[in-house]
Amino acid sequence: MERGTLKTTQLQMLVAIAEHGTLMSAADALNLSQPAVTKSMKELEARLGVQLLERSGSGVRLTRYGETLLRRARTIVAEITSAERELEEMKSGAERTLSVGVSLLASSIAMPAALRAFRDRLPDVRLNVYECLPTQIIDGLRDGTFDLCVAFVADSDVTAEYRVVPLGESTQVLAVQRDDPLARETHLTKLTGARWLYNHTRDSLPAFWRELCGSQTLPLPSRVNVCTSQRLYAQLAQEPGTVSVWPQFLLEEQVRLGHMAPLNTDASMSRLTLGLMHRRDLVLSSSLEYFIDCIQRTRIDGV
Repeated sequence: MERGTLKTTQLQMLVAIAEHGTLMSAADALNLSQPAVTKSMKELEARLGVQLLERSGSGVRLTRYGETLLRRARTIVAEITSAERELEEMKSGAERTLSVGVSLLASSIAMPAALRAFRDRLPDVRLNVYECLPTQIIDGLRDGTFDLCVAFVADSDVTAEYRVVPLGESTQVLAVQRDDPLARETHLTKLTGARWLYNHTRDSLPAFWRELCGSQTLPLPSRVNVCTSQRLYAQLAQEPGTVSVWPQFLLEEQVRLGHMAPLNTDASMSRLTLGLMHRRDLVLSSSLEYFIDCIQRTRIDGV
């Protein structure tokens, strides 16, 4: 078999046949005649020396050779489609806008380097970046305000309607002011009467508490304050008698500065996933695909 003889149009036909199930439907989707598709597939099979399709009265199905080629063909066709779309956007000169929501925790560690890389590559794209609360991120994805969000997601968060691409993980840790007598407590039961400081939404607090308790059944603390400002959170956490919840990577800095001490308790500490979030039904534009690539290529220390 000669090398380099696969044609893009034949790969597009194979993908269309797999998606539509019949040669007629595939031909209609590609604006071609059925005989043209049939002839091209026979030529491809002859060139490769294997049978790609099995024909029957109800349609066609791919052989194991066809399935193997299909996996590669899908990638090639998707890349070509993306490249064509990007070139059309460049030729048209149309203004493009990309709106990104960023959670307060994620903004300082995940975004700066990625934003610089994106602006260098696509300087003509109008980029809107909004730092916001977790509830605003979910609402913005749902109503289309944001094309993409970068946020920390807890195991207890409901994300079924979104695609989450993990970038890193961080354990959540309980901590108190360094010289606080509570630093000696090792049992969660001894801490329920303290003042608590929580850095997520109040709606997510019950699920977080259940996960924290594990097999224990303990009442939710009655004195829980919610704060999503990083600077203010660090100050409030240093008040005596306050148990605060931290991502490990943020607490390490406070411990190094001598402000806070982690608690070694019997609590079941959950993990946070730093992830890219977008709607599952979203068709990615070329600029959005490149922004995702910039984020994924960014080295995120400590997470």
